[in-house]
Amino acid sequence: MIVRARDEERLIGRTLSLLRRQTVEPEIIVVDSGSRDATVEIARRFCDRLIELPADQFSFGRALNVGAAAATAPVHFALSAHCPVAQTDWIERSLAYYERADVAATSGARALPGGRPLDQPFFQDATHGRAHPYWGFSNHASSWRASVWRQFAFDETLGAAEDREWALRVLAENWLIAFDAEIFVGMSHRWKSGLVSHYRRQKKESEAISSFASLPPYGVGDLLREWWNELPDTRHAPLLYRLDYRRTAGLLGKYRGERTASTR
Repeated sequence: MIVRARDEERLIGRTLSLLRRQTVEPEIIVVDSGSRDATVEIARRFCDRLIELPADQFSFGRALNVGAAAATAPVHFALSAHCPVAQTDWIERSLAYYERADVAATSGARALPGGRPLDQPFFQDATHGRAHPYWGFSNHASSWRASVWRQFAFDETLGAAEDREWALRVLAENWLIAFDAEIFVGMSHRWKSGLVSHYRRQKKESEAISSFASLPPYGVGDLLREWWNELPDTRHAPLLYRLDYRRTAGLLGKYRGERTASTR
């Protein structure tokens, strides 16, 4: 279990203590990237190994690679320190998918692209991955075979979306990625980070995805159509999604990121 952290003293204790309650006991490796608060001290109480990565050497991919290189299990899990796992069988449920020899990784999802609820496990292949580069494998809460990681390390040069880029490379080699609503871990931190922060994050992810995926042009008309029609899921009424200023900020960030990438 690779837990990435920086300045997470508010949540890391809860996140790590919940991991200790899993039905399958994990080896917990915390990769801290230059915390300036009590994150490191709290992490030492729960983890099996603490790795301190200097802030000036950090990238999402590098933190994952450093953690994976230290891990000893045949399946690696990744979890962001601000994403506590409520399910006590999260690891157990994820591991069950590796009974299939063609599954390289697992991730949670509530809905498929277009918003249809994910009411049964979905196995993504390369065709689907290329068609939906913004949807899919997410390292805020994921797992992968150690043997696959040894062949396909995460890209350490990307400023974001290292998970999507990794997934496309793995899927291209005829592996599958398993998605299940039962192993979804919430990402409420994205919505709580503030409007400007959410815009910047989406812009950075959009720029990164544009660098490795083949994307069609994304203009103002496309933005408006996505805002009106492509709702993330069915948990809320369409009107609430359309009026959500955070979702709008994210779409604006996506638009700006793709425009920036297209001019380079």
